[in-house]
Amino acid sequence: MSSIRSGCSGLPHIASQSTAFIPADVVERVSDSYRLFLSLLYGEKPVVTGTFTIESFQVMKAMQLVVRGGEKELRQKPLAIFSCCPTSPLKWSEITSQNVVDCAASGIPVEFISMPLSGFMAPVTLVGTLVQHTAETLSGIVISQSSRPGAPVLYGGSPAVFDIRYETTPMGAVETQMIDCATNEIGKNFGLPTQAYISLSDAKLLDAQAGLETAMGATLAALAGINNISGPGMLDFESCQSLEKLVLDNEICGMTLRLVHGIEPREDFPATPIFEELLRDGHLLIAPHTRRHLKEEHYFPGPVIDRANLSRWREEGSLSLGQRAQREVERLVGAWQPSRLAAESKKELVALMEKEARRWGMQKLPLRPVEA
Repeated sequence: MSSIRSGCSGLPHIASQSTAFIPADVVERVSDSYRLFLSLLYGEKPVVTGTFTIESFQVMKAMQLVVRGGEKELRQKPLAIFSCCPTSPLKWSEITSQNVVDCAASGIPVEFISMPLSGFMAPVTLVGTLVQHTAETLSGIVISQSSRPGAPVLYGGSPAVFDIRYETTPMGAVETQMIDCATNEIGKNFGLPTQAYISLSDAKLLDAQAGLETAMGATLAALAGINNISGPGMLDFESCQSLEKLVLDNEICGMTLRLVHGIEPREDFPATPIFEELLRDGHLLIAPHTRRHLKEEHYFPGPVIDRANLSRWREEGSLSLGQRAQREVERLVGAWQPSRLAAESKKELVALMEKEARRWGMQKLPLRPVEA
């Protein structure tokens, strides 16, 4: 898990990290708090997380208070978003309902992750699935706002179509992506920020399918204006996190972010002087206009994306996408620097986690591979 934190810290186009793994080296009752503990200890980006029990919420909140410094500071600048998932169709468990209430009372944002499956746990039509998703998400908002009016929420979800041939829920299916974009439109109509599980793939390898499904989803999400996107790094129906895919997806995010910035004039009028310089010198490589605007106009991807000609590609080792991604992962992990969180705060986080572990029968925490 520390490798994920190391990678995320070096990926400028991915704004937050996620507690995407369930750790197997701690007892089950602390797995949710332990993964948040590692995220806060090793990383500096906001965290998308969640709790599997009612009891874990208090220690997970206490960890955030250590980092932010107090209740007021945490409310003003939330550190984590808690995912809260209703069960289709139209059910809320006691644990998840209490999580929503606790988050509302503490000012911790909640993203509602309704997961209707078209043709299985929801109507087969996309409109029918959207009706069910809307009802499930609004029910969560009612729980939240009844607890504390104005509590921060994201209108989100992880809906999917159901492929009856394989009994799977393809997140890269075009219909799934259409539903995601439509839920975004509904959420925006309610005046709420939105979230979606999109920009991920059902492929099992970092292959052409992974690139196709991820890039298509990222582009649609960016153009639709979805505010919080869960998906980079994911393969196999949300079941696998790939470090190599994560560094590729960082580039996909960079490209889509450039896309939504659009095309704007930058000292382009009057145009005659620029073209006079082009005709005179035969190029504009070192023109003042080029030097002023090159970096803001052109997105230059990192080494994962190959833009060399064939001869240079051969000279540099004829590396495949997977090999370039693996090399970048190794570089990022090697270049990782400990977080800037104060040493006293780190000690307090460790003390909180050790106390929580002892509460559930663990005498000590697993050894950590690197210093925080």
